[in-house]
Amino acid sequence: MSPKKDHEVSRMSDYINRLLYPGSADTLKHVVDVGSGQGYLSRALQNLGHHVLALDFNDIQTSGAERWKAKEAARRQKQLKKGKDAQSPPDLNHHCNDPLFQPHVPTSVPSASTASKNGRIVHSRIGSLTHQTICINPRTLESSIHDWLLSGEANQIAGSMIGDLLVGGGERDTPQEKPVPVMMVALHACGSLTPDVLRTFLSNHRRPSPPDVRIWTAQALVVVGCCYNLMAPEDFPLSRSLRERTPVATLPLASRHLAAQIPSQWLRNETCAREATLAIRKVVFRALLQPVLQVIGAGEASANHTAEELRGAGQTPENRRLGKLPNAAYKDWETFLDGATSKIGVRLDQSATQLPVYIHNERVRRQLESALSVLHVLRCIMGPLIESLILLDRHEWIREELSESSESPESNVMDVDLINLFDQATGSGRNVAIVIKPREWLNMI
Repeated sequence: MSPKKDHEVSRMSDYINRLLYPGSADTLKHVVDVGSGQGYLSRALQNLGHHVLALDFNDIQTSGAERWKAKEAARRQKQLKKGKDAQSPPDLNHHCNDPLFQPHVPTSVPSASTASKNGRIVHSRIGSLTHQTICINPRTLESSIHDWLLSGEANQIAGSMIGDLLVGGGERDTPQEKPVPVMMVALHACGSLTPDVLRTFLSNHRRPSPPDVRIWTAQALVVVGCCYNLMAPEDFPLSRSLRERTPVATLPLASRHLAAQIPSQWLRNETCAREATLAIRKVVFRALLQPVLQVIGAGEASANHTAEELRGAGQTPENRRLGKLPNAAYKDWETFLDGATSKIGVRLDQSATQLPVYIHNERVRRQLESALSVLHVLRCIMGPLIESLILLDRHEWIREELSESSESPESNVMDVDLINLFDQATGSGRNVAIVIKPREWLNMI
């Protein structure tokens, strides 16, 4: 696991665990990790004593996660044979000086755990982990959770209780009294996966069906999104606050790409500075190349993407045809120009009289490079603002939906928060978690 991923998994699993214990660790034991990837977060939550359903659409990712799961099981078995404690808890105190991880956790914890002298939470229950590969959308997510709970995979001890479900010998039994409370989590859910997880939570939360016919209930959620450029057009704006404004707020693809920029971290160290310089140079060189491609007709063979189809996407048919180039191709302008024209298969000498003057005039070109660099940096500075707009839209949308499911906003039993969960200096650019929790749970911030 990379240091970045280790930081994210450690922070998120600790936050989730501390969020649960001020609530009710005995009743909420089931967590669904959506877009689980290699299963790092899933295994961390299992090790904390939770029953985890890990869902991913990529079978390669699921297979990799299963291999990690098998290795972890073998390691634990080896420790048991050596007489070591395979269930020793992770260190939950390594964030003890962080205000985010300073909830008023009671020293006496429910029966699912006990507290040691130094305040560390020691889990006595054993978690479980189930991996599934599905095409994730609100319908399949809902049904996967339903089937997982009824199958008994969420508790590997036959004849035991899963929430209020009695599972015996693998047989499917009917729900008893109350639906099973479930927490939904996602670490960097790409594109529209984040809105889909939110839709599933909200749909389950406001369902009018009687409790005795429901298998599970969405009780809490912690989701960190990413890849805003992959969002479906209908996923912004979501809130009435923005949809009813005139004119309606829109974010073209080029703007959503900017939402991933974190200029505050560009000069964090020498490596970051080099990477930022290269990224700016790529944009500038390709912008300078665009008039050249238009002159030599490089876009004529690009039948798959017309200029109208790419409008607002920050792309052109010519650049789509050029595609990606290796970093070495951006060493300097001459190297880039030679590599780009060679890849497309055109010769500049055939259109020399029509080419812009900066192609061979270094002074003019450097002036343009400087101006375009400044323009691009100014655009990137807007990136965090665009991400904030997307997050605030989702936050307001959730509040609107939760209010509609209650008799009045005052009677709404759920709180919605935006939490700065990760340190961006570690490389975790997308660091804000959307958190939904019962109002009676102790506040984490």
